[in-house]
Order: sequence, then C-alpha cells, then structure tokens
Amino acid sequence: MTSDSNASGVRRLELQLVREKRLTEASTALHTTLDIDELLVMILSAACEGVAADRGTVFLVSQDGEELWSRVLTGDESLEIRLPMGKGIAGSVAQTGEPVRIADAYDDPRFDRSWDEASGYRTRQILCRPMRSRDGRITGVFQLLNKREGEFEEADESYLDSLSIHAALALENAQLHLSAIERERQSREILLVQDVQRAYQPERATLEFGPVQCAGMNLLCEDASGDYYDFIPLERGRHAIVIGDVSGHGLKSALVMAQARAFLRAFCSTVDSLDEIVNRLDACLAADLSGGLFMCMAIAVVDPATGEMHWCNAGHPPPLLWRARDGSIEKLDPTGRILGILPMPDHQEGEPRVLEPGDTVLMYTDGVTEARQPDQTMYEEERLMALLGDSAMKSPEALIDAVHDALCAWTGSSRWTTT
Repeated sequence: MTSDSNASGVRRLELQLVREKRLTEASTALHTTLDIDELLVMILSAACEGVAADRGTVFLVSQDGEELWSRVLTGDESLEIRLPMGKGIAGSVAQTGEPVRIADAYDDPRFDRSWDEASGYRTRQILCRPMRSRDGRITGVFQLLNKREGEFEEADESYLDSLSIHAALALENAQLHLSAIERERQSREILLVQDVQRAYQPERATLEFGPVQCAGMNLLCEDASGDYYDFIPLERGRHAIVIGDVSGHGLKSALVMAQARAFLRAFCSTVDSLDEIVNRLDACLAADLSGGLFMCMAIAVVDPATGEMHWCNAGHPPPLLWRARDGSIEKLDPTGRILGILPMPDHQEGEPRVLEPGDTVLMYTDGVTEARQPDQTMYEEERLMALLGDSAMKSPEALIDAVHDALCAWTGSSRWTTT
C-alpha cells in the first residue's frame, strides 16, 4: 500500500467523520424551530456542508403534488420558486424518485441555463436526490451544485439519504404545527361569524301578528352559513317573511348574507313595491359580488287584516302553499332569476294569494330537498310535499320539528344541519 493510498484512505475517513458529526448536529438543530423558512435554510446548509457543495436549493412537494416550491433569500427579501412536477432536473427527480448525478449540467437538455445567464453563475456539477419521509414518500428534492473539490460521489448520496429522514420529519412537524394554527384561526373566525349571525338570526324564532303565526329554524353546521331567514315588520301591521341562500358556504357566504339582510331591511322600510325591493337588492348585490357568488331568495309580504300575500321568488326553491279547504298544495315557482349575477330590473311579483284560515306556507332552502341518505339518495321535493300534507295542520313550530325529524331519519344523523 502506497503513501498516496494511505493518505486517500485517511482523507475519506476524515470526510466520513465530518459527515457523521454534521449529520448529528443537523438532526438536533432541525428540531429547534417550527418555522419552515428557517428549516429550509438549515437543511440546505447541512446538505451543502455535508457534501462540500458550493450552493443549492431544497425543494418541497406542494400539498396537491402538482409542483415543487422553495424560498430563497435575495438581499432582505424572500423569493418563492415554483416548478411544475416533472419539469427540469429537480421536477424529474421528484416525479420518478430516481437520483441524478451530472458532471456537466450544460450537457443535459433538462437543465435551464436562464438562471445562470441571469446571475452570471456557471453551473457545472449537479447532485439531485429525492427527500423521503420515514414511510418512503417523496416530500422534496435536494439540488446541489458544484462540489468544491472533485466530483459528487455515492458517499454524498448516502449522506443526503440520511439527512433526508431528519429533514422530512422536521418539515412534517412544522407543517402540522402550521396546520394546527390555521385550524385554530379558522375555528375562531367561524365562531365569531356564527356569534354575529346568531345575534340577528337566532337558531329558532317565532312570530305572531294578528291571526298569522310563523316559525323559523336555521341550524348552523360546523362552518359559517349562507342560509338566511328573517321576519321584517312593515307598516299597517304587515310583515315580510324572507328566506335566502347564498352560494357556497363559509365566511364569504355568511358576509354576503349579512349584507343582503341589511340591504333588504333598508329597502323594505322605504319602498312599497315588492318587485322594486327585489330589483334594488339585485342591483346592489350584482355591483359587489364576484368569484361565482350569488343568492337566491323568496319573500312574502302578508297583511293580517285581509290575508292577502304578495310574493316574489328570485330563483329559490318554490315555497309550498297548502290549502286547508281541500288539502291541495301549490308551488310558488320562481318569478325571476337568482340575485347578484347581472343588475337587470326584471324581477316580478307573483300573482297575489289570499290566505284562508288554516292555510300553511312552507319556505325552505335546497339543503332540505338535497339532504342525502348514506347511499346519496336525495330527499327531494316530492317527499317534502307529502310530509307537508301530513303535518300542515300542526302549529308552525311543530311542522318545522316534523321536517327536522324527517331529515334526521333520512340522513341517519341526530341533528340535521344545512351545508
């Protein structure tokens, strides 16, 4: 054995000891922070030092698995890099799981020279290896450039494999921490919105004016709701009874619902014509709504002295009018389109109806008719009409309870909520 081979062996042993020490230090350091940006810097530093690379990037796989992303510091600012899965060398490694060692990057057609051209840097060697979690999933990619002495070798790849487990675990913990914080923030936000909603729309409410009795129910699910009902007092003892549904669910829908309620109450106190009230509401919502949001609504104005009911249906599921005299049921079909799409004043009142003693009007959202059994069969309008025929002589509160109980039985839940 020559002195040169002895020196080479010693050198390799020294490098191995340096790597082992660096790996031990990295495994400890990576669990001192839950900040993903700090972790990326620490992981890249440990990777570059462990294989003596000049520079590099640590990419992470996005949650949807469609791209890689990373953040790099440029001066005092952070620049985010995004790369489609399968594109370039890093994207290819993330997609296939096959590591890449390149002696000259310019000989590989997958290499994008624009980064070098913009920065003046000359990329020669590349070592690109997947970052894997303990269960073998690819969670990111190490891309390291230009070994300071010699060329990248198998020992460098082995070091990255060892570092990968620690890095993936630290990143997973950080992401779980961020997810927990986000869930807590969303929960606080939802509870706040629900508290606001309940302040002006109780879960259950009743109203009696003259011979007319009303009851309403809105059971919120775990999210904020875009469903809406309201009893609005008007002049001469009349009341407007309203039901509405904003598309989607969550905070945006709840805020649109609150906005619509405020507009509607203002217009009801200043405008006599029901179709003009709905047209003005439509114009206001259309001016503000975006992103596919819209609202359907049915409104009825009842005069207790005459029993006359004026009504308008803006794209809402038809309220059901049950007649006590013969048990017939009439659907009050839409008289205009949904609200908030185009500000076109074409909403019209339906033909007025005169309510007789014992008559019942049932207003509902599509959450009722679209309630699903475990096999996804919907409740549908026909079942609701049959239930109304059997329960219309009950009090308004008892009728609502009958609907709720039927939906609980249909869906197999103890408490039915709209979604």
